[in-house]
Amino acid sequence: MPTNPFFRLPHTSSAERLPELAQFAFDHAGELCDPAHGCCSYHRGWSMVRLLLKGGALPAGGAFIGAGLAGAARDGRCRVLLSGSADTGLPALILEVLAAAGLDADLVIADRCATPIEQNRRFARHLGRNFELHRAEVQTLHIEPVDAILSHSLLNFVPAAVRPALVTTWARLLRPGGIVLIHQKLVDTPFVQDRSGGLPAFCARLETAAREFGHDVDAVARIVQAGSDFWVSHAPESRLSEADLRVLLEGAGLGIVMIERMPQRAGLSPKDEAGMSPDTPQSLVIARRPLAA
Repeated sequence: MPTNPFFRLPHTSSAERLPELAQFAFDHAGELCDPAHGCCSYHRGWSMVRLLLKGGALPAGGAFIGAGLAGAARDGRCRVLLSGSADTGLPALILEVLAAAGLDADLVIADRCATPIEQNRRFARHLGRNFELHRAEVQTLHIEPVDAILSHSLLNFVPAAVRPALVTTWARLLRPGGIVLIHQKLVDTPFVQDRSGGLPAFCARLETAAREFGHDVDAVARIVQAGSDFWVSHAPESRLSEADLRVLLEGAGLGIVMIERMPQRAGLSPKDEAGMSPDTPQSLVIARRPLAA
């Protein structure tokens, strides 16, 4: 596996049809998201912010993910579990980077929330593909083993007490020799998140973008309110350090192949656009389930 730099792919996917899927989440997250999870403002706003303020850019880390999945593929295919899916961006990225390597994906998506699951059901139907979709906590899954598991910017939003069970489940679901790919900010020192001064500017940019996209006055107002809710309500459970991650992976019996910091922040996430993340580079992590004795 090559070392840094793994260059991100700041491109969009025309196959994703993000305008349609972002509008679906904006209109239906209120009825699909479980109030007990507190994720409605996130799922209602995420795709819309990515569409309007990031031009629909796919998540960062495409080259890293593509190289990892290509290495895990067998017989021209890679069975991939996406552990948590904010929307359809990561599935679109997985399909594109594998196709670029001449490979296909058998995509398994698990998320406890119905909103991204329904977005991906629509995405798969548009592509004429069958995604294996599970609306469930990953820890409850019992599925055929996978070649690779992708976790992208997830672990900071998982309660610390739940993380060991999650990572142990990853190890259980991997085939022997399979890999976990993690694209994650690792923060070794605490920081104070101050978003108080940036909200007006963020809302102003979102309003301008929504108007330029062609939304009417009422829709613009609702989009700006959703963006404001996204900004205010969504924050990490607790930050994860490299030492924490090593303990989690090794405790689950996964061998660490690589942990490397990217030289600069990715800057493509709606969380970054919203000023919700510190100026911390992403880390690229590969861990492997040992081959059976």
